Formats: sequence, C-alpha cells, structure tokens
Amino acid sequence: MLTLIHFDFCPFCQRVRLALGYKGIVFNEQPARFYGPEHFQSISGFDRLPVVEYPDGSRQGESLEIIAELDRRFPETPPLCRGAISDKEWEGVQAWRARISDMLFRLIAPTLPQYASLGQDPRAMTYYRNRMESWLGDTLEGLQERRKEWYAAMEADLQDVAARVAVHGFYTPMFSVADTLITGDLTGLRLLEDIQLPPELTTYFARVEAAAQTTLLPTRG
Repeated sequence: MLTLIHFDFCPFCQRVRLALGYKGIVFNEQPARFYGPEHFQSISGFDRLPVVEYPDGSRQGESLEIIAELDRRFPETPPLCRGAISDKEWEGVQAWRARISDMLFRLIAPTLPQYASLGQDPRAMTYYRNRMESWLGDTLEGLQERRKEWYAAMEADLQDVAARVAVHGFYTPMFSVADTLITGDLTGLRLLEDIQLPPELTTYFARVEAAAQTTLLPTRG
C-alpha cells in the first residue's frame, strides 16, 4: 500500500491528499512533525515534504511530480494531468500561482498554526516561526496585522479564478491537477479573520473536497 508522509497544514501536502482522495487510492498516512530538514530526512529521506512511498519501496517528493506519477502508476483511476487539463490551461494556472506567490504566503503564514499539529507543538512552532519570519521579513503578528493589505494585492487574481470555477465547476469542466493546486494552496485563506473570500471560491472549495472525499481545514475542538 502507498504511504504518504506529510504535514496536515502544508499546502503542498494538501495537494497530494486531494489527488489521492479523488483517485480513490487507499493509502497509509504518516503524519510528520515540523522539526526541520534533519528530522524530515530521518523519516522520509527528503529534506521537505510531502513524500510518497510506493508499494515497491521507492520514494518520491515534490507534490506536482507525485501527482503526475500517480497518473502513470494508477492508470485505472481518473486522470489529473494529461487528459484532464490542456497544456495551455496548465501553463495559465502556473502563471497565476506565480503572480500571487509572495502575497499568498504572507497571508497564510499566520493562519497555519491553527492546525494543532503545528500550533500546539512548541518545538514545531519555534522552527516554523523562525523559518517564516526569516523568509518573509516580518513577524507572524506583523503579517497578521497587514492581512488586508496583502489580500487587496491579490484580490483581482482571486476574482479571476472565482469567475472561472463558477462557470466550469472546477478549473476546467473536469477535476484536474489544477484543482488540487488551487484548493490546497488557498485553503489557508479560509482561516483568515474578518476577510470574506468570493462566495464562488467558498462553493468551489467545498465541491473539490467533496469530489476528493477529503477535508483540509483543521479539526476544531
């Protein structure tokens, strides 16, 4: 059986969880702690997650490469890459994702500690805080205070995707790798305080999770 080594709060890991769920691939979960590259190496052989271990014992990292490999290894399951989305459409998704990258991580970095596996683990939070604040150039609290500024900077791009999924249901008329990327990467926005996402996106996230039989938001209580 396939094993997924992952963090429940990680957007890149969430992409793979959605892909596995949509394809109906039964897998073992190996939740990891966010303790740094040495720890990640010790449990997976890679310095970042997600990592998939296939039934033959081989392992693979990088979320989008994993999803493409799932298409190759499980051809009896619904495709997510070729056959589900055109090259031109996929290039458009990647260009959109590149445009929002800086603002997106500034927005979601303060929200991810709402996942207990991160926020309630002091060692994980110490590493996470140091890494995020060094990378993004501000404290988590400072980023949180400026959330409306970051959101305004990417709102037009969110509206573009919202309009598209309102027409097609998914990014294209069928579920594809684009939906795993968009939903996984934007899920942290659903945890923002006093910012309301376009209703079309909220409906879309629910549709994607239902299709993948997967819930990405943190468990409350």
